[in-house]
Amino acid sequence: MTFGHDESLEDYEERFQLSYKRARCTLDLESLKLVLLRGVREDLLDALNLVAGGYIYQLPYEDIKNVFRNHSRTTRKKGCWNF
Repeated sequence: MTFGHDESLEDYEERFQLSYKRARCTLDLESLKLVLLRGVREDLLDALNLVAGGYIYQLPYEDIKNVFRNHSRTTRKKGCWNF
């Protein structure tokens, strides 16, 4: 599963959660966040690392969701999808 060009990070995370629930598999939160972040483009990950104040991989899953939500709302206000 990968992040789409016209999709917000918040929407991507929601779609990821739905796919995960449908798959009926169980992953610990650490593995789950790694699978989620693997779908995000590298250039966007660099921007998210800046927003997160370090490597986004080191944040707990809930904090990553907050960074995604904040990024999505900021880009929506600016009227662009690329950070």
